[in-house]
Amino acid sequence: MQTLIKPTRLAPFEKMSRNNIKFKIFNYLTNQQAQPSYEEYISLNAALQTGDVPMDKVMQWVMTNPRQNRKLFETALYQGIDKLPQEEPVLTEFFNLVEKKPMWFDPVKIETAIQFTHRLGANGTYILRDLALMTGYQYPGFNQPLIATGALSKYAGKRLAETHKWWLDINKPNSFSRFNDGFTSTIYVRFIHSLVRYQLNKSKDWDREVWGEPINQYDQAMTNIAFSAVLLIGVRAIGIFPSKAESEAIMHFWKYAGWLMGIDDKWLVDKESEAWKWMQWLDFAHPKVDESSRVLAKGLSKEPFERQYKHFNTFLQKKAYQNHLDVTQLFIGPKKMKKLGLKPRTLAWYPFYLMAKNTVLYNGAKHIGVLDRYLQKHGRAEQEYSLELYQNAGKQLASMHQ
Repeated sequence: MQTLIKPTRLAPFEKMSRNNIKFKIFNYLTNQQAQPSYEEYISLNAALQTGDVPMDKVMQWVMTNPRQNRKLFETALYQGIDKLPQEEPVLTEFFNLVEKKPMWFDPVKIETAIQFTHRLGANGTYILRDLALMTGYQYPGFNQPLIATGALSKYAGKRLAETHKWWLDINKPNSFSRFNDGFTSTIYVRFIHSLVRYQLNKSKDWDREVWGEPINQYDQAMTNIAFSAVLLIGVRAIGIFPSKAESEAIMHFWKYAGWLMGIDDKWLVDKESEAWKWMQWLDFAHPKVDESSRVLAKGLSKEPFERQYKHFNTFLQKKAYQNHLDVTQLFIGPKKMKKLGLKPRTLAWYPFYLMAKNTVLYNGAKHIGVLDRYLQKHGRAEQEYSLELYQNAGKQLASMHQ
């Protein structure tokens, strides 16, 4: 077996390939091998040391004249490459790549996923916040760019608002049309990721031997899966059961969103079972909970106190704080709550309220058209209202649309 150059965060192949109880159960339930083959292990190692080649090429060009070239990039993004004062080959190459939909792109599935996401209402934001984010914070590899860029000290509400704004953009009807908000927001976020990667690779504070490439392919792929497979398992847990067509549509939607974000095809998945296989590798590609995990988790837990409700502000802040902790405890349990520096809840009742309410509403909507239309319209309004709670952040984030 060849000697690999790998980041020390990645466990040895021998450790990952052991068939422990967790893997045996997973293999039985999904009818696949969760342990990586040696070829898959090599691929994982490479992914941890690979960024976004097409956008990183653009970034190298941008940084030859940052002020001028960033403006040219933004002109190409928001207005089109034909609006540039002269042709820039690096921009032409990049936008020819991202403007052409992949052969597998299915617009019907995309719109089905958007409609399903709207119908989730605040349930979707609970899952993404209290399950996906809180779980992610347990893996310090995801947290390192925040630490190295100083973003760890940024208010949790600001970070949450930035992500939520992008999520709202991509879930608009026809969001991925060339000049619509979903497309431009995603490419803009991809640009910022590349900028962070460029800066960290030049920084003495980034330890590449430990962490690999900043915002690398595997970490991005797992983040993308948090928006898809993790969302689906989470909403089922609180009483919402997507149809087979809806679950397939969600996976397809995020496959394309991930492709547009710069994730390589090999790390994009069609099925939930594929996503969960790669999620099994997280324990071997990330160290355990550390101080960054606790800082982020505590910050997110207290984020409701940054919200600005129109009425009964203090009461609703405290209620939201308690409700979110209840949902977090449902998914990660009291022991992991303690590891993240969060106080376990004695009586975590709110998820059971959600289960009861959602079981009645969403089962009823399958048979009552008026109720289904209400969930569709009211759900999107709930999601947009969540951003309004961060008044200043919401105004600042409008800058991503020129």
